[in-house]
Amino acid sequence: MRRRFVRLAMAVVLLAGMIVPFAAAEASPPPPLAQYFPESGQSSVNYFWQFWKSTPNALRILGYPISMPFVQESFSEPGKYYLVQYYERGILEEHPENFNDPVNGNKYFVLGRLLGKQLAKGRELEVPFRPVSNPGNGVTWFPETQHTMQNSPGPFADFWRKYGGLQVFGYPLSEQFQERNPDTGETYWVQYFERNRFEYHPNNTPEFQVLLGRLGAQYYEEHKTEYPLNQKGWFFEYHQPKDALPEQFIYGFNVQAFYQDRARLYQLVNNAQFGWVRQQVPWMDMQDANGTIYWGELDKVVNEAAEKNVKILFSIVRAPTWATENGTHGMPSRRNFAKFGEFVGALAQRYKGKVQAYEIWNEQNYAIENGGTVAAASYYVDLLAAAYGPIKAADPSAIVVSGSPTPTGDNRQNVAIDELIYFRQMFALPKFWENVDVIGAHFGGAYNPPDTKWPDNPGPGPGWRNSSEFYWRRVEDVRQVLVDSGHGDRQIWVTELGWATANNTPGYEYGNSNTLDEQGQYLRRAVEMARNDYAPWIGAVFIWNLNFAVTSNDPLHETASFAVLNPDWSPRPAYTALQRMPK
Repeated sequence: MRRRFVRLAMAVVLLAGMIVPFAAAEASPPPPLAQYFPESGQSSVNYFWQFWKSTPNALRILGYPISMPFVQESFSEPGKYYLVQYYERGILEEHPENFNDPVNGNKYFVLGRLLGKQLAKGRELEVPFRPVSNPGNGVTWFPETQHTMQNSPGPFADFWRKYGGLQVFGYPLSEQFQERNPDTGETYWVQYFERNRFEYHPNNTPEFQVLLGRLGAQYYEEHKTEYPLNQKGWFFEYHQPKDALPEQFIYGFNVQAFYQDRARLYQLVNNAQFGWVRQQVPWMDMQDANGTIYWGELDKVVNEAAEKNVKILFSIVRAPTWATENGTHGMPSRRNFAKFGEFVGALAQRYKGKVQAYEIWNEQNYAIENGGTVAAASYYVDLLAAAYGPIKAADPSAIVVSGSPTPTGDNRQNVAIDELIYFRQMFALPKFWENVDVIGAHFGGAYNPPDTKWPDNPGPGPGWRNSSEFYWRRVEDVRQVLVDSGHGDRQIWVTELGWATANNTPGYEYGNSNTLDEQGQYLRRAVEMARNDYAPWIGAVFIWNLNFAVTSNDPLHETASFAVLNPDWSPRPAYTALQRMPK
């Protein structure tokens, strides 16, 4: 089972004035989900977002969220407190007692508050609210509330059945009758249900003749003077994405920390307020054929990062020649999958609490990374599975990231496979989902600004512009493949993102068109898009790279051209732009 690793941590104030941690209302760590709605300046989050997505025509039934989640006393069960989130047409609340029910699973974990019942309170003696006997003749009658549900005058029975039934609306509390709408002042045929009020608008098109009352907004307006200032002024006010998205976000650099001035390196990471680094760990350099693992330099890399409070994502790459089929440094042969598992398990055991995540391989759709041929997606998934179990056994809290394919439109076995095809092939295998926590992906912008994308808004040209593979927004295509696979709840971590500058490496000539200032502008904008526009389905961005210009023998090599530090460790404009970016 994958680890749900992102939690919303905040304290909330109850109506009673008590300070209660958010976790008090949680039955289990929520999945890393949220959706920001600029229309209301709020995000539908975690299990509330799952409920919203599973509600047919949710925008019509629930409307936009109008508050952040907070804990509030139940008006139907005084003395009980639930995590709630207000929506235009209702209020949702979590019921921990229904979490992982052996019969219904989480079907009833999130329920709509009985808003219709609350707003109908005190009207029990009015004629429409008085119980009626079962009329028979095929009319739906509920003994629980002794009311009918019909399609005349308003087609309420059909609407109730089509858009969620009992779970969404509850039982009827009245018969149909005419009432003035508090929002519009108009009079309509209405019927109260436990969780909402149906209204009949016969002059609308048939699809929209039945509308729901904005009971969530109505209840808040009628009771907002009862809310403490911090709830009224914070939970319900309009928020920008950075304030409304509860998910933590990882800012990271790709670094070369072996045999470097690590004190300076990690200080520069911290100075930029980037809390993570991604360090490649070549298996070929770590273990000999006899099984001996040489820990020396890697221990220093890890321990000094821990001293500086820098978190680490290890990218495990390049098998020893003794472990591969053809004596190259590609993926290991199947007979050595178990040895690979033992190796990564040993890493997780030794560095438990100091290395937080492990990425299994790198650009496996690219022949150069795999000994000259592209490994089949099924082969890679088997390798991933060989690593997942040992890592989790040694460190259950470690995050396992799938290897990041590289963007390419090429489809030659000795060169590359289009990464969108490769993603589809991986995603089609149930074994993949059983052995991964986060989806890894790489992106680069060539010389295309972050907001551009082929074909609707292409970059400047003349080259590297006629395919989305040359654009940062290629991530949107990967996201769509993820959604199409039925696993849109999984996060993507961008483990490499960069723009090259002037260099002398064939194939990277586009970097000669990017100034150092443009590199900084593009990187900052892309990270801001990831955090604000693509959250929460992007959970991390690791800049490619921090210090490869320092470590390179050739300051004009393409790897050095992606760096945000100069060869003398001084900051390029890109480092300064990322450092100054609000986080």
